[in-house]
Amino acid sequence: MNPVLVLYLGVGGYGVWASAIAIASLFGFAGDLGVSAALTKFIAEREGKKEPLESFAASALIFGLAAGVTTGLTLGAVSLFFKSYGGYSNFGLLLALQALQMPFAMGSATLLGIFQGRRLFRPLALLTMIQSALGLVLTIGLLANGQGLIGVMIASASGAIAFFGILLALNWKSVVPTRAGDFVEDFRKLVPFGIRLTATNALSTVLYQIDIVILALVIGDPVLVGTYALAVFVTRAFWIIPGSISTTTYPVTSQYSATNDWRRVSTYLSTAFVASVAIMGILGSGLVLFGRPVLGVVFGSTAIGAYEIALILLGGTGALGCLRAIAASIPGVGRPEVGLRISAVGAVCMAIVSLIFTEFLGMPGTALAVSVCFGLVAFLLIRAVDNHVLGFARTRLVSHRVVLTATVAIGSCGICYFVGLPENAGPAWFVAAGLLWAAISVCLGVASGGRKTWGDIFRIPSRARAERD
Repeated sequence: MNPVLVLYLGVGGYGVWASAIAIASLFGFAGDLGVSAALTKFIAEREGKKEPLESFAASALIFGLAAGVTTGLTLGAVSLFFKSYGGYSNFGLLLALQALQMPFAMGSATLLGIFQGRRLFRPLALLTMIQSALGLVLTIGLLANGQGLIGVMIASASGAIAFFGILLALNWKSVVPTRAGDFVEDFRKLVPFGIRLTATNALSTVLYQIDIVILALVIGDPVLVGTYALAVFVTRAFWIIPGSISTTTYPVTSQYSATNDWRRVSTYLSTAFVASVAIMGILGSGLVLFGRPVLGVVFGSTAIGAYEIALILLGGTGALGCLRAIAASIPGVGRPEVGLRISAVGAVCMAIVSLIFTEFLGMPGTALAVSVCFGLVAFLLIRAVDNHVLGFARTRLVSHRVVLTATVAIGSCGICYFVGLPENAGPAWFVAAGLLWAAISVCLGVASGGRKTWGDIFRIPSRARAERD
């Protein structure tokens, strides 16, 4: 959707949209107090112990809808005080439309948590793709009809409402309440764990969004904010695959830790981590190699400036991206307070460092601050996984294979920097660069374990050995 937004709105309009999303996300950081995430863990544990779900899902859904209404009303009230930003006079209306979809978005998070907790990953993937496609189709339709930024937000709200309806129809039997008295008992189990997850997620939202907010406040130029937001989008798009792995990490570690099967936890995390390092290395070298011409083709020549910013962001974003695949194992084993402390350190560091660096260095300073703070968070996550998750299995996260894969990835990005394609590269240049990238991909695949690692990842479940999961 991002290229579509830039095509119809320009980089400046994209910057206004990105600012509105960042502000709305800060207001919605409390979410449903983590009840939907806690529900996923409780379901996974009950699946491992062969226990029934009972009324947990219904209680979590009611709580999520109520929290969404509260958050939406708060953001709606605040939107009345926003009149314009960067010359756009309907900025407050953009925030109000974001507020409208809050209850449905939080309700959908609860309903998706049921699929995730039961480890129904194929239906979960299909539903996620339906959600994305629905939003994209609605957005393109309204933009093509000349509705502009307002149309983008209307499409987002409409898609959220429709998607919630689909999920509710699919999960209707799971969310039928049993007895009114069960809600109180469910909340006593879900909320305490969920609050710690919420605090972690809230601080993570600050960590991921405060850089754009600070840049918008300090610089105040929608074009520069849009350029920076494009660089953020390009680099954090690399988190899609590690984020997908994380979708399985949370319920898997919850289920295995509930049955004290730490060998499986260790095997899963070590495989997921080394694979994520290899994937980030492949994607990062591709960005360095093809970034300039691809940005020009996809977003237009005005977006080329995002390339240099993306290179500054790449170091910290790549390091944290590798850890995103397995960070969910920390709350998965019942230690959300550890993630809370790491998120707090990262958020405070990001707020202070990005403000200082932006004041003195402008937009490159913001990117440098992000890279430094993300690197710090990645280091803290490695220590936390070692101490609080793998400690039970007496193994370590950073193995010789991880070090070798990371070294190859960093060296590959360095080589690609010196032979990166120019904006107007011809076909011959693309062929040569493609061969180099293919060679880098093969090297990273071998360094990360080759057939042993990737054969396990792509193994067809029905053909797996009985002792494998």
